[in-house]
Amino acid sequence: MTTMTTLRTVLNYICRFYYFLFDRLVLYPMVKHLAEQIDVKFLNLGYMPHDDEKGIFKVVDSVIEPSDPIRAHTYLYEKTLSMCPVYPNLKKMKLLEVGCGPGAGVQWIRRVHSEIDSVKGLDRVVVDFMEGSIIQGDAEKLPFSKNEFDMIVNVESSHLYADSQQFFKECARVLKKGGFLCWADVRYSVLMIQAEKQAAEAGLHLVNFENITEGVLRGINYTSYRYDKLVQKVRKQDSGCYYRQCF
Repeated sequence: MTTMTTLRTVLNYICRFYYFLFDRLVLYPMVKHLAEQIDVKFLNLGYMPHDDEKGIFKVVDSVIEPSDPIRAHTYLYEKTLSMCPVYPNLKKMKLLEVGCGPGAGVQWIRRVHSEIDSVKGLDRVVVDFMEGSIIQGDAEKLPFSKNEFDMIVNVESSHLYADSQQFFKECARVLKKGGFLCWADVRYSVLMIQAEKQAAEAGLHLVNFENITEGVLRGINYTSYRYDKLVQKVRKQDSGCYYRQCF
């Protein structure tokens, strides 16, 4: 292993630890107590599609207005789901979102894809169990039986896991034969190669792959402007409270 590779690996673990603490000690508690005040439901960076991604536009536009502030966040979910070869025909599927955060993604999928039989969410920190729809658990030790789900969704979460390969193994275990893992995450190029290898060794076979960095950067531009406005609004409401959003 070269010095540069070792350095990247160390930096990657430092980043994982930082974001793990930030999510559990700062972000999730803030979302829980301030969701109504600053209207923050999604934790992902967002995504803005290319003009030729008509399928995603059609699904989102059928439910929300063009000016809806959650648009970029929902686009990322639809982009992730669209990597499944049977999208948007998800009829009768049993779906699990691993790393669901506060649960906005679970709510979105239920709202837009009513043809899905069951939508569950799992996270290590649960702010709202949503009447049993959200389960507290570990992505590296999923509390489910073998062959239980038709699809697993994982959005901007697995880079925080201590053992990504174990996560992929668990996905392979709980997915039914012919099931799909729809996965979107932040990775350096060298770590992306490693993730693909880990998934393959876990028994998963690559069906579709796309680098969506440009779309995510457009999503960040879209969402950051809105959250800057929300922070300003909170400051005006209570001059004694200051919240800093990092994008």
